[in-house]
Amino acid sequence: MLVHKIPRRPRILSSLLRNLRNTKTLVAGIIPRMRRVHWLSISLIFCLSQTLPSAKGREAAATASYPRIPQALLLSLTGKHYPGITRALSSVGFRVQEVSGKTYLSSHGDRDLLLIVPESEGQQLDPPLLQTILHDVEAGMPLLLDGATPLASELGVNATGTRAEMTKYRWDRYAEDPLRLPGRLAYTRFKENSALQVLAFDPKSRAPLVVSGARGRGRFIHSAIPLEPQAGMVFEYLPFLAQAIVDELRVAPTLAADNLCVYVDAGGEPRMDPAVVAAQLKSWSVREVHLGAFYESELFQDFARRFIEAAHREGIAVYAWLEYPMVSEEFWKRHPKWREVTANGQPAIMDWRYHMALEDPDCLRAVVDQTRRLVLDYDWDGVDFAELYFEGAPGIFKDPEDFTPMHPVFRKMFQERYGVDPIELFDPESPHYGLANQKLRSALREYRIELITRLTETFLSTLSDCRAEKPYLRTTLTIVDALSDPSVKERFGVDPDRLLALQMKFGFAVEIEDPYTVWNSGADRYRMIGEYYRARVQPGALLSIDINVTDRMPPGRPLDKPRGLELYELVSTVAAHVDLLTLYGFSTLSPDDMRLVPFVLGARQIVGEIGDGGAVEARRQLLWRTDTRGRTVYLDGREWPCFSDSQVLIPAGTHRVLTRPQAENTGPEALRIESINSAILTAERTGPRVTFTYEARGRCYVTLNRQPTTVLCDGAPGVAKALSDAQHVCLVLPQGKHTVELE
Repeated sequence: MLVHKIPRRPRILSSLLRNLRNTKTLVAGIIPRMRRVHWLSISLIFCLSQTLPSAKGREAAATASYPRIPQALLLSLTGKHYPGITRALSSVGFRVQEVSGKTYLSSHGDRDLLLIVPESEGQQLDPPLLQTILHDVEAGMPLLLDGATPLASELGVNATGTRAEMTKYRWDRYAEDPLRLPGRLAYTRFKENSALQVLAFDPKSRAPLVVSGARGRGRFIHSAIPLEPQAGMVFEYLPFLAQAIVDELRVAPTLAADNLCVYVDAGGEPRMDPAVVAAQLKSWSVREVHLGAFYESELFQDFARRFIEAAHREGIAVYAWLEYPMVSEEFWKRHPKWREVTANGQPAIMDWRYHMALEDPDCLRAVVDQTRRLVLDYDWDGVDFAELYFEGAPGIFKDPEDFTPMHPVFRKMFQERYGVDPIELFDPESPHYGLANQKLRSALREYRIELITRLTETFLSTLSDCRAEKPYLRTTLTIVDALSDPSVKERFGVDPDRLLALQMKFGFAVEIEDPYTVWNSGADRYRMIGEYYRARVQPGALLSIDINVTDRMPPGRPLDKPRGLELYELVSTVAAHVDLLTLYGFSTLSPDDMRLVPFVLGARQIVGEIGDGGAVEARRQLLWRTDTRGRTVYLDGREWPCFSDSQVLIPAGTHRVLTRPQAENTGPEALRIESINSAILTAERTGPRVTFTYEARGRCYVTLNRQPTTVLCDGAPGVAKALSDAQHVCLVLPQGKHTVELE
């Protein structure tokens, strides 16, 4: 949305490495030593009880696969700390641990970790440690390093002996535009090597800056740009480092979350295939979409209906996204007398919004009637009353062409209350000029806030009336934040605290959007916003924060809009404070960035490390991305029916989850729950029957691997609605807490 982130192994490392051993499907021939000791201990216990496990049982246990958290060891021989790279990788789900050379030597047999060697540490490597690292890379360990070091030279990355400077560079795989650096950066130049793949380069000299290569079974990434910047954040210098680690080193997180919402603006003449858009959103683990509903063309109406159907089949809820005082361009054209006016007397076409004079009672009644028809005529799951606000430039009275409202009805209403035509506040020659008359300036500020609050209440009441026909409809009220920019109250007529007070009457979800004036500031603003509004929403109410992934003014760095690690930093910070994270918008998001966003969300839900036997503690529901084909899934020791071919659903709380080779009594056609857009509380399989309990704020969408023959909700048939096509089977279930039986 637009309104103008080999000494004894120390205990902590031992825990870290224990998680690593549980990261892959293990076969009996390559069980790590610790696993053999583990099963030897179990065998001894069974020997004492005269009950030895069968060979088949031991083999099944050995081939168990568990969730994992990707681990990174950051080598620190100098005692120096690296908070920048640690924070950057932690935001996408890595557990980063600084280790000494001595500690690394004690663990170098473990290949499933990422080793990071910054330049200052690489220059301190003694020959035995250097050879150990090379041996481990050859055996398959991924490596990330930077600068001119003996280790880099051994890998074929040789310095030329010269230095160069740059202010921007190119990373063409992920960005069409050059990456702008915070300032002039000096770097060591490296020789070209045909055995290395150039990922990023200096466009002036074509000198390689980031390269990848292979050594034996292992792969490495080398950067001429420091991994730990002297000032600023890693994303300002290496925004696509996380994607490169996934793509080049093949190290990736596996635990994701789906508490994600995306705005979709299809335009007035949409040409997109709604099914393709819905499938793309599903691949990003989106559970809720807010579809721009400020168009009236036949093409849009057809698109909206088909998109809602396609999204529902994918298990995605769809809200009508309203942008009052813009209704639609068509409405604006039909009603010239209701068009809003700026303080210089011109029609209020502000950016892309065609403002209507909602202060006019006749206009308001017409908009309320159109809102009611829109909500009832389409199969929406809810409505997002988004950022209802007036316009005003930072100077307010210096820029009358940017100020609303100033429709004749507004002028009359203001004059009746205060005895002054508000247009006079924009006349520097008038004694009522706003910059010289604080009393009238405060009156205008207060009156606009009062009007926005009253209009918001009117529309919330309209949706409340619609629930008589559609009781499942949910409401989100999107509010422009005034905490990070207090001028919002005067410029836009928005007082968040007054709008939040309406919760007592209407019980809506709250979404906070930060104003465009702060989009170039750091991610910490979201921490302050999250803490402030969390304390002010009603208990149990859903809180969301909207991140605008769009071009910033002035242009941001390293790119105009947040990308890569900058986006992940924002998402990670927001995810710590909200129930649902919202991104604007579908057309501005990069698929390269979005593939890791669910894992950034997941990283914020995991508590501590993953324990023995796949014990995962999570604040919210998780998705374990893993290949389940030919395998049976277990949760807390019992067969678990909530998984697809590529992921396992893990409920909130503490659970032990694993997969083993397929049990004999199950097959590919056994009924299972592949996804759910609400909270699943329990689930079990009994023969051909699957029983589960869920809790949903609105309608619940449950996707299945096949059509069930029987669906009972709380023991009653005929409650669920089935949506299906050649690729999808989705049940639409009622809001609230319910138990469902499937067969």
